[in-house]
Amino acid sequence: MLNYAEKYPYTEELMDFLNSSPVNFYAIDTLKRMLDDADFTHLDPSDEWIIKPGGKYYITKNSSALIAFVVGTGGPAAGSKIISAHSDSPGFRIKPNAEMICEEGVIKLNTEVYGGPILYTWFDRPLSVAGRVMVRDKGRYEARLLNIDRDLLMIPSVAIHMNRGVNDGYAYNKQVDLLPLLGGSECKEGDFKKLIAGELKVEEENIYGMDLYLYNRMKPSVWGAKKEFISCPQLDDLQCSYTSLQGFLKGADDQAVNIFACFDNEEVGSGTKQGAGSTFLYDTLYRLNMCLGMGEEDFFRAASKGLMLS
Repeated sequence: MLNYAEKYPYTEELMDFLNSSPVNFYAIDTLKRMLDDADFTHLDPSDEWIIKPGGKYYITKNSSALIAFVVGTGGPAAGSKIISAHSDSPGFRIKPNAEMICEEGVIKLNTEVYGGPILYTWFDRPLSVAGRVMVRDKGRYEARLLNIDRDLLMIPSVAIHMNRGVNDGYAYNKQVDLLPLLGGSECKEGDFKKLIAGELKVEEENIYGMDLYLYNRMKPSVWGAKKEFISCPQLDDLQCSYTSLQGFLKGADDQAVNIFACFDNEEVGSGTKQGAGSTFLYDTLYRLNMCLGMGEEDFFRAASKGLMLS
């Protein structure tokens, strides 16, 4: 029998990455740990940067985007080789004060569509919630990652005798048909925030904001007669995030500045401060150039020699 782990050694690592990255914030957190393991230095944008030829560095923005770079001995003058991907996936974002008490006392969560998910694939699947929460702890405000790692929610479909035309094509009402069910009549208003507080081990009154998404609980799987296929709910675009980073880490150009960029919000147009349409990459390259003692003319000359694979 074919052992895909032996033939494709990165498959297991990819599966681990997918399992560790239910939403964008977790994807970047996992990429950071991979870079730390590879001896990269984290740069704080508010600190003075000390950049050296041959050095390995990375910077994050909004905890949902990341740029890593290795400075070749040729410096910026040798040009940049960039590979990029994005950390977000299409799905559903949970609105503030999301609990909705519906008929028969059941509670649903109010959500909005994020990007372009294939809607029918979200029905009748175990779902949960992940993202970040802003909390106050010991007089300080901080963002904490949250993943409620259990089957928590479901977007149920109705029996076919209640929707006879479902197999002939059905226009779903996103604010009616796609709201996830949280609990039955025993669930009370406020239980969702109480659940989050319990997961984070904080008092409810110390929760000041939430940036949470639904995610599909189905695990990545390898399948097919020859185990040649892989399926995962967040495959767009986490498979590119992982393989791009591996190419960046394993590739070698001792002269150029080698760069891995993982942006956020591609699914909604990339126009945020952490998106590919922002100045995040430009600012990082420009600052890198200045830290190596190059002038503005050198920066634009180096940019003309650059190559980017997206």
